[in-house]
Amino acid sequence: MYNLKAVKKEFHDKGIFYTPTALADLIKSYVKKEPAEVYDPTCGDGALLSVFGDNVKKYGQEINEDQLNVAKSRLKNFTGVSGDTLKFDAFADKKFECIVANPPFSISWEPPKLGDVFTDKRFQNIPAVPPKSKADYAFILHILYHLLDDGIAVVLGFPGILYRGNSEEAIRKWMVEKNYVDKVIRIPGKTFIDTAIETVLLIFRKNKTTTDIEFVDTTNDKKYLATFDEVKSNGFNLSVNFFIHDEKEIVEYDPSELQTNSRKQMINKLRKDIEMDKIVCELEGYDFNSYIDELQTVLDSYK
Repeated sequence: MYNLKAVKKEFHDKGIFYTPTALADLIKSYVKKEPAEVYDPTCGDGALLSVFGDNVKKYGQEINEDQLNVAKSRLKNFTGVSGDTLKFDAFADKKFECIVANPPFSISWEPPKLGDVFTDKRFQNIPAVPPKSKADYAFILHILYHLLDDGIAVVLGFPGILYRGNSEEAIRKWMVEKNYVDKVIRIPGKTFIDTAIETVLLIFRKNKTTTDIEFVDTTNDKKYLATFDEVKSNGFNLSVNFFIHDEKEIVEYDPSELQTNSRKQMINKLRKDIEMDKIVCELEGYDFNSYIDELQTVLDSYK
């Protein structure tokens, strides 16, 4: 029997989080027409695929066989395969018009053997290999390989994929130059049940008619259409807050009014301090008048 808390902790440690229905619906909302087929390379229990109609052919691969069995029991018109997607591509020869994915965040993986040409077609003709410690871009490259030229892919990821450097930066630059990135959408924290971290949706297309990229901040319903040159000038950093800035209200102050209020506060404090000193002097028999004389001397020095 499973201990739910232990299972959730195991998934959390592996970068796996439950996908709530609201997020699945949000992902589907960017797929403007009902596809004939849809694919999820890390399908889990089928949450992302479940929002598509029963007539849509669904394909999925999942490393956890128990989760895959749940997907098989809940989904109609579904072909599911158990296994590690990055090690064993169950649909190696198939391309898809629609791909949705919530891959595990920043898990380790085993990259292909280095050489002049990779034997794995998914990782050929790329500028760099994703780091061994972070498989995020390995999943993205897998998805791009399986995406039809007129298809759409909606991928949920960790915000670090938008700005991390080294090989990930090289791959990000390559994706922008290939004109695959259509939209970058900021998803606020606490969207998942198990984690409060902020996430990001990346939408990929291979048939874009412009080189612009749309940035969307769902926390304040703002959008910005950035040109290729703008993205390039930002070092191919795709962080939404590089392009959409929170406009903070500018409050104008009257310096004279500020000075007047400050003086009132200072005088009121001084009056209270003097009153307190007077009470103490009366109780203890101290000389209060000498204190007042000292204060007067200070005041007179500024006249």
